[in-house]
Amino acid sequence: MLIDIGKQFKLFHDDNRDAYAEVTGNVVYPLRSKDFKELLGHHFFNLTCKGCNTNAGSDAINTLEAIAKHTGEKHPVHIRTFNDTKRILIDVCDQERRVITVDANGWRVDKGSGVKFVCKRGMTSLPIPGGNGNISLLGKYLNINNDDLPLIIGWILCALGGIKPYPILILQGEQGSGKSTTSRVIRALVDPSSVPLRSPPREPKDLLVSAGNTHVVTLDNLSGLSPEISDCLCRLSTGGGHDVRQLYSDTDQILIDIQKPVIINGIDDIATRPDLAERSLIINLPEIKPDKRRSESEFWRDFDKDKAAIFAGLLDCLVSGLANRDSVFLKEKPRMADVAIWVTACEKVYSPETTFIEAHTKNQREAIELGIEASPVGTAIMILMTDRAEWTGTPTELLSELERTAGTNQVKSKAWPQSAKGLKNSIKRLLPNFRKLGITLTETRNMTARLYTIQRLKIIRHTRHTCHIPVLARLSAMTHP
Repeated sequence: MLIDIGKQFKLFHDDNRDAYAEVTGNVVYPLRSKDFKELLGHHFFNLTCKGCNTNAGSDAINTLEAIAKHTGEKHPVHIRTFNDTKRILIDVCDQERRVITVDANGWRVDKGSGVKFVCKRGMTSLPIPGGNGNISLLGKYLNINNDDLPLIIGWILCALGGIKPYPILILQGEQGSGKSTTSRVIRALVDPSSVPLRSPPREPKDLLVSAGNTHVVTLDNLSGLSPEISDCLCRLSTGGGHDVRQLYSDTDQILIDIQKPVIINGIDDIATRPDLAERSLIINLPEIKPDKRRSESEFWRDFDKDKAAIFAGLLDCLVSGLANRDSVFLKEKPRMADVAIWVTACEKVYSPETTFIEAHTKNQREAIELGIEASPVGTAIMILMTDRAEWTGTPTELLSELERTAGTNQVKSKAWPQSAKGLKNSIKRLLPNFRKLGITLTETRNMTARLYTIQRLKIIRHTRHTCHIPVLARLSAMTHP
């Protein structure tokens, strides 16, 4: 009976051969989910007035899964957003399972789209857009500097529009600066959840499992990042696979390929590794003055009144992005060029005082300086080159020179390389940042040894894009007070 009940639904599988049931035109359940098992039990009880046997339910699920994989059609399944370059679909995830359709001509709220969306446990409904869109209202609910607002809006437009690779949003500030509240506000406009903030994961596998069950990954109150979690966040941003052995199997594996928007907040400097910093938008939240604080009830009551207009304004920006993306030209493209092009196209509808590309250029320059300052090797090399144009020597000689420059405390730290090979690995991570600050490191080999040559640009360019005098002065002051 349970098999017959399950066969009444449309059974299908996705590219990863995970099985699903389309319960109605808008509702899709994974066959292994608790929701589908409860649905089968509910229908069985309506027919028999009895509860189904646990073993019978498990056997039925196995059979239905085989039917979905071997005779069912293949369809991609999406969480919250879908983008096929011509249109953007956003799953409202409400009881009516409405979908917002955005194209170059405008946006509308529909009751179906033909695209398979799955609403994971904990996902709640987006605001229904209404009234005249007003994106400027968002600034009332974010404790950030005005120059950083384009970065927040840009991140939201990428997350809502499904524009990959996703930038990572990092919110930093002292205790009581509104980091968690700012995270909640942003997530409420992109991927609201009954549990909007999550604790930091212990292992990369835990982070990937969380990412597979939500559209936006939000990590609250981080105190630094391990190298493994930092690398995992980079994979979430730009895409990357992960495989684990399937339970109760020696040879089968589960493949996970996930790319999701990420919000991180914490007091400490989080993106100290250059590869993470280059993928991130780092926002430093200012102090909230006592006379500016509001009660929680007042804050969220006002936000609930404005969020429909804010959301409509964001949708207007998505329309502009689809209409203008192909006509955007940037002379200099950052690493995440697709993000810069997309947000620039979206900005044409509201013309901010500070553009995303201007704010992003400044933000990346600050992230580069932070990455150098966070590395004892990077700090020592910058100080070594303060008063000279070139240095040449073997890796062992360079390590000895840097040890004298850095001082005993830095050399004894765990971050300091203990060999020439370790020094090479540290330098390799810092090379892109050094080049942007006007320092080049090249490795050559002669008849007898391997040599490092470090050169500092003789002409220091004073522009808003390149200026390494401030970081040199700060680094020198840190070592020679």
